[in-house]
Amino acid sequence: MQIRRETLGSQMYDLLRDRILSGELPGGAHIAQSALSEELGISRIPIRDALQRLDSDGLVTGDDIGRYTVVPFTAEDADEIYAIRRKLEPFAIEVAAAKLTDGGLAALKALHAELNQAARDRDLKRYTDLNVQFHTAIYEASGMRRLVRIIRGLWRGVPQMTPIVLEGRITRSQREHDEVLKRLFERDGPGAAAALQRHIDNAGIELRRRMDDGAATTRTRPVTSTEKRGHGQVAD
Repeated sequence: MQIRRETLGSQMYDLLRDRILSGELPGGAHIAQSALSEELGISRIPIRDALQRLDSDGLVTGDDIGRYTVVPFTAEDADEIYAIRRKLEPFAIEVAAAKLTDGGLAALKALHAELNQAARDRDLKRYTDLNVQFHTAIYEASGMRRLVRIIRGLWRGVPQMTPIVLEGRITRSQREHDEVLKRLFERDGPGAAAALQRHIDNAGIELRRRMDDGAATTRTRPVTSTEKRGHGQVAD
C-alpha cells in the first residue's frame, strides 16, 4: 500500500483506526512500529504520532518504552459508554432545542433526508458518517463546547458502525430520528431529550443482545481472532 507524502500523521491515524475498528487489528494485538514503517515505506515519526492520538482515543495503550497494544472492547465497555451517553446526550439536546435557529433546523432536516437515502441504498459508510454529523450538529447547537467535546470523545473511542449491522435496526433507528427531529421542530426540549434517550436505550439494548449472542456462539464453534478479541459495534 502506498501513502501520500502530505499529512502522513493524519493518514496513519485514519489507516490504523480503520484497521482497529474493522477488527483487522483485534483487541490484544501488538502494533509493531518497525513493521508498519517497512510496510508503508515511511519513517516511524508519523506512525508514533498516530499511535499517540489513538492512545488518547482509548483505542490503544502504550507502555513506557513505546510499545502499543490494541485495547479490547467488551460488552461491559459498551454498557459503560451507553450509560454515560444516556446522561449527557439528552441534556445536550434539551439545551439545543431552545437555541436551534431556523437555519439549524433546516440543516438537520437536510441531514435527515440524506440519512434516509443512505438507509434506502444500504450504504453503511455513508450512513455512518451522516449519523455522526446529525447527532453532532444537534449537540453543537447547545453551545456547550466542553460537553460536546466529552460526547465526541465517547463516540471517537469506539466503532461507529450503524444499524445496518443489526437486522432491522436501521429502520427502527430512522423512526427514532424522525421523533427526535419532530420534537426539535416543536421546540420541545424535554420531549426531544426523552425521544433521544429512547433512541440510545434501544440501540444499547440491541447492541448488548448482539454481543451476548456472539459470545454464546463462540462457545459452540471455532472463531477468528477478530470475533474473539475485536471491538464491538455501536448501533445507533
